[in-house]
Amino acid sequence: MSEEKGSPEEKVKRHLCSSCGADMVFDPGFGKLLCPYCDSSKTIATNLADIVEQDLESFMAPGKEDLQPLAKDALQITCDSCGATVTFIPPTTATSCDFCAAKLVAQPKAADPLVAPEGVLPFSFESREAAKALRTWTTTRWFAPGALKTMARHDKAESIYVPYWTFDSDTNTEYTGQRGEDYQETEHYTDSEGNRKTRTQTRTNWYQTAGRVSRHFDDTPVPATVSVLPDYLERLQWDFGSLASYDPGYLSGHKAQTYQVSLEEGFERFREIAESIIRGDVRSDIGGDRQRIGSMDTSYSNLTFKHILVPVYAGAYKFNSKTYQVIVNGRTGEVYGERPYSALKIGCLIAAILAFIVFVVLVISVVQSLD
Repeated sequence: MSEEKGSPEEKVKRHLCSSCGADMVFDPGFGKLLCPYCDSSKTIATNLADIVEQDLESFMAPGKEDLQPLAKDALQITCDSCGATVTFIPPTTATSCDFCAAKLVAQPKAADPLVAPEGVLPFSFESREAAKALRTWTTTRWFAPGALKTMARHDKAESIYVPYWTFDSDTNTEYTGQRGEDYQETEHYTDSEGNRKTRTQTRTNWYQTAGRVSRHFDDTPVPATVSVLPDYLERLQWDFGSLASYDPGYLSGHKAQTYQVSLEEGFERFREIAESIIRGDVRSDIGGDRQRIGSMDTSYSNLTFKHILVPVYAGAYKFNSKTYQVIVNGRTGEVYGERPYSALKIGCLIAAILAFIVFVVLVISVVQSLD
């Protein structure tokens, strides 16, 4: 069977070096596939026309799902501790969980078929640059435990793509509500001491209102991972204008996390995001000084979605039986991490300060006695 561009066979193929037959690795610095043995290189052909917005209703119809592994001969392994499943292409291996630092004791198995990715944001920040950014970040963490410093001394940060859903939709919302218009009213009153005074109070007249608002949602992102801390997910920013059509070559030498949030769950989360934004549109349409929303009836049309992968360098370490996570944006190098405080280091500093104070008091006492 011929492997035409965009066919399932094309999307899961492996990239082998034409010179020596070895697996090529995607290098973020060059933006190409490089052979680790003979330095041959290969450009990954991307075409924005190959990024297809999948019709959500048709895709979710019984028997219509198009599932396939991320790459030919890809393996996956699941962390028994946090439940994250990671896919990788040999000779890449996975021995510890990038999200919780637990040892991976299960045996890898053939990767399960998934909703095929349509796009990927390739790594553009190299591993050594990510490790340097991590070391710089740790130097500003006062009283951090040695475990954090040890993790940051690694020369290689662990690269992994995490999954997102994106959704497009046209929406129309019929609403009812009330518009509040403020006015000022002066009133007289007697204070606690019996004095007559005046004051101005803000009053509101309320008027019934109804209307309709429309909005188009384009590439609204919904994280499909629960392994990355929610605070980090909120701060990670992605430029989907740089999206490349998916090719398993981008995974060569890197890992990818299997989505933990199903397409159905992702769509429900999209609806929550959309409803919040539409609620703001309704308030704006009602106008006035204050608004009350009585009802909102939203219809969704032209619903489409994509499964995409975004790049991060992930690390985790344990301190006092608690796991701490650090994430580096694989496009910008921005570091997001949490850190504990070492009680020992803080105690040593307090002891040193107290010792210094005692020393100063003793010196002052000696000087005063000599006088």
